[in-house]
Amino acid sequence: MIRRKRTRYTDLDYEKLQKRVEESELTLNEIEKIIDATTNSIYETKTITAGPIREVEICPIFLKKDIPDELRLKRTKEAQKNLNNKNAVKYFVRKSNSNFGEGDYYITLVYLNKYIPKNYDEARKHVRNYIRKLNRIYKKQQVQNGIPEKKCKNIKYMFVTEISQEGKGRYHHHILMNSVLSMETVEDAWEYGRRNNIRKIYPDDLHITGLAKYLSKDPKGKKRWGCSKNLKEPILTRSVSKFSKKKINDMSKYQDLIEHEMEKVNPGYKFIDAKVFINTYNGKPYIYARMRKIKE
Repeated sequence: MIRRKRTRYTDLDYEKLQKRVEESELTLNEIEKIIDATTNSIYETKTITAGPIREVEICPIFLKKDIPDELRLKRTKEAQKNLNNKNAVKYFVRKSNSNFGEGDYYITLVYLNKYIPKNYDEARKHVRNYIRKLNRIYKKQQVQNGIPEKKCKNIKYMFVTEISQEGKGRYHHHILMNSVLSMETVEDAWEYGRRNNIRKIYPDDLHITGLAKYLSKDPKGKKRWGCSKNLKEPILTRSVSKFSKKKINDMSKYQDLIEHEMEKVNPGYKFIDAKVFINTYNGKPYIYARMRKIKE
């Protein structure tokens, strides 16, 4: 059996395949259960955990020599830009969910006419100085509470600087921030405007996915974002043995099974929703599901 498998794949491709299944401790014979012989593809399950939200993506991956022609097509610059933007939004949403939640702040900072920045660099400088000012206040507060200066923490934040292309094109900033300072202190520290908006975050079933998508989408204007260095990253794991070929095909045909199977392999999480896409070139299903951690 081992010799026959080696003849079906190039040495390089086979080594890559073996490396992908090692973490699941699959034997070479067990690989046969997950390989799709009609397309020389295997299904990979990607699990992304961001705070209480868990996303599961199941899609076919191909050995190098068997990549379908449509996957070899070179993307146009516009298509690549759209893909980059899509991935950037996903990352922003996942990082937001990983670090902020109930009681934290959603802040919008605006400008008085006399302080409107000339360009993005100046606007970014303003928000950076604002964060530094808040960190100084926070550090002073911690020292007063008996925390040694070397052990003082910084504020956690993510900010989006936006300039609208509708009419005047005014700059403003959106910020997600942990609520370690009072709302009054946070508002008073911004010296360039007076009609600011500071609200507490109240998550829903998808935590703060909706808010993060709103902040990161760019339908008409320009947006750029930054964040503090003390944030958690979303946790990504990959597996080629979590679901068998048969299980994946059954879930794509009978979508009621997705909820059962997702909760079965993700104990402690409650199913929210799922989508199934069928690739028009190879007829293979792609499954995307979202779940939320059950509160203890």
